[in-house]
Amino acid sequence: MKIKYAIAASLLLSLSAFAQKDELKGLKKIVDKDTPPTKEDMTKFKELIAAAEPKMSAATPEQQSDFYYYRASGGVMELMTNPMLMADIKKASAVLSSSIDDFNKVLEVEKNAKKTHTKEIQEEIFPEVKTMVGNIANQLAEGKMYKEAAALYGLVYKLDPKDHAQLYNAAAMAVNGQDYDNALNYYLTLDKSGFTGEGTAYVAKNKKSGQVEGFPNRETRDIAIKTGEYLEPKDEKLPSLKGEITKNIALIYVQKGENDKAKAAMTAARKNNPEDVNLIVAEANIYYQAKDMEGYKRLINEAAAKNPNNPELFYNLGVVASETDKAEAKNHYSKALQIDPNYEPALVGMASLILGDEEKIVNEMNSITGTSKKENDRYDALKKKKDAIYTESLTYLEKAHKIKPDNQYTISLLTSIYQALERDADYKAMKAKLKG
Repeated sequence: MKIKYAIAASLLLSLSAFAQKDELKGLKKIVDKDTPPTKEDMTKFKELIAAAEPKMSAATPEQQSDFYYYRASGGVMELMTNPMLMADIKKASAVLSSSIDDFNKVLEVEKNAKKTHTKEIQEEIFPEVKTMVGNIANQLAEGKMYKEAAALYGLVYKLDPKDHAQLYNAAAMAVNGQDYDNALNYYLTLDKSGFTGEGTAYVAKNKKSGQVEGFPNRETRDIAIKTGEYLEPKDEKLPSLKGEITKNIALIYVQKGENDKAKAAMTAARKNNPEDVNLIVAEANIYYQAKDMEGYKRLINEAAAKNPNNPELFYNLGVVASETDKAEAKNHYSKALQIDPNYEPALVGMASLILGDEEKIVNEMNSITGTSKKENDRYDALKKKKDAIYTESLTYLEKAHKIKPDNQYTISLLTSIYQALERDADYKAMKAKLKG
């Protein structure tokens, strides 16, 4: 009785004159063993594959199919019998990728030949390997081994080119791992495929763990509900990822210093989604990263016109304007706070804008070295003006601190201001919150 491995090797149904050679007889013997292959078996297997490979150019399609099938199976057997190889994700991925290539060669050859292995590969091998590799990829992603996870998600897509969600996972993991070249290739393939990610997620809560889990379809989810092991079934609409994919393509081009390609990619995306405010903001960010502030400002204004109730857009305009026109920046921050009085970034932005006049005043105060009445009066006037700036900024900073009490930037500003205003109790309390 033969042992079935994760990928089982099937018997050769017929052998031509080529297949009678010692190489294929030896391969057949190793694959058909009732016990897992030994280290010696795998060494012999590689020798036989190396001896048979040069003869493939003169082989029949059926013989080529058998050869690629054996070679692919040998790669998987090696993974299963070599713990050290499995521990090296990069090498294991390379071996598995090579095996997948060989299985695909079998499928290609058998399109116009006897389909000896096609059904097994498509219905048993690929689904089984897909599940196995996908689970490992998920574990790697959870362990923040992003590059390794990306490679395995890419292999899952290679097994099932219709499952573009796995390619999306590969791209996202590659970005997290700062592997921008591979991420770009993945995203470009997704963009070309027309993948949007829209659809429905079928979820339910695991009664035992309390975690919400996804199911491949409604039927599977409903069966799980009937078992009593799951509850609270929900159908969740999945939004389109098209804009995000195009945006990421553009941002990667920016990362690579290819700003013209970045702008072209985003322009193309916006032609398909002219009213998508998120795309406008994404394009604006490209201009910002390229240090094209005029382009950034133009696009954020366009986004604000389409979405006038978004405080973030007016805050962003304030940030850009603060470098050249403080009055304009103040108007934008004020608009953001009119929309949302508790929008913390705008509160801090407004306070920073107010504090911008501090340096000039302090420098003038420090320049006064005399003790005449005129100089003393000027110094007192400047101090009064400085304290007024501090007091005005506190209106925004104290509110921002209540909203986001762990913001170290806000804490550092409050510490300095309380000290300058000689509010000792407040100074000591705030200083205690500073980290580092």
